[in-house]
Amino acid sequence: MSRCSGFLSQPDFWQEEGDAPILKFDFGWLAGHTDEAIARANAWLPHVGVEPSRVDVDTKPLSSEGARIFRADANRTFRSEPNRLVCIKLLSFSQQKFGDYQQSLGYVAGLLLLFFDPATCFKVLTVLNDSPKYLPGYWRGEATACAVDGYVCEGLLKPHMRAKLKELGLLPETFVQKWFAGLCIHHLPYGLLFDFLDQFFQHGNSFLFQFFLAFFDTFEAEIMSAANNPEANMLIRFESAPEPRLRQALQDATAERYVATIKSLDVHQCRISAFQEALSRRLQSANEGMWQKMDDGIEFSDED
Repeated sequence: MSRCSGFLSQPDFWQEEGDAPILKFDFGWLAGHTDEAIARANAWLPHVGVEPSRVDVDTKPLSSEGARIFRADANRTFRSEPNRLVCIKLLSFSQQKFGDYQQSLGYVAGLLLLFFDPATCFKVLTVLNDSPKYLPGYWRGEATACAVDGYVCEGLLKPHMRAKLKELGLLPETFVQKWFAGLCIHHLPYGLLFDFLDQFFQHGNSFLFQFFLAFFDTFEAEIMSAANNPEANMLIRFESAPEPRLRQALQDATAERYVATIKSLDVHQCRISAFQEALSRRLQSANEGMWQKMDDGIEFSDED
């Protein structure tokens, strides 16, 4: 049996957490594949250069929970109060060290806590947050870096697909936060999610780019025939995407044609171009507007 230092090792885990929100898309897979899932999670650590923590972990709750979002996100992840308190502490430490926080980080932290103690989770989150290979800048409140990479990927799609997405009002920043920053944790069924995560931890954000391209190739007919934004959004959120087709997209994402396409990119230059063309003016305008003088509606009379 593979070593597990996370919540799954708790004797009462399934009684306490069987209906936890983090397991919303589990559909019974994890209970039937626990040893396999633990072994696969343990295999992620060498890819990110992390060794299991050997410190005597202090799980004593923080004297102050910090931002209310940490409590809200912990409640949206686990059922038992002790596990929520550990989650709050991990999210609080992450915000302190990374300088910002976004809910997608909470999704990833929650999944990692199933398999690893919080100190090991924090080491993994540190690499994912800081390494250029993984999710640098994706977990900020204003996740511009994630949006930029979405536009880089969109620019690689076929012209008619790009035109259709524009017609439907499907902007990359409206869904890559779920796919990239949140690693599809609240969207893919666990049986497929672990295939996704295995590839992500091994190959980093290159795999995210490859999956983006493979998804839109696999579901090209459905996107092109979508009548409106809500219909297309259901597909983008995988709600109307049949599981066998999603599995095919995941398998195709590792095909040489997608690997070669992403390897051939000058990613740095692509990011510069995507920012300038898709986001720069919008962000400037939004920030400039913060300085707009507002009419407060108060009028002063010249009369005494």
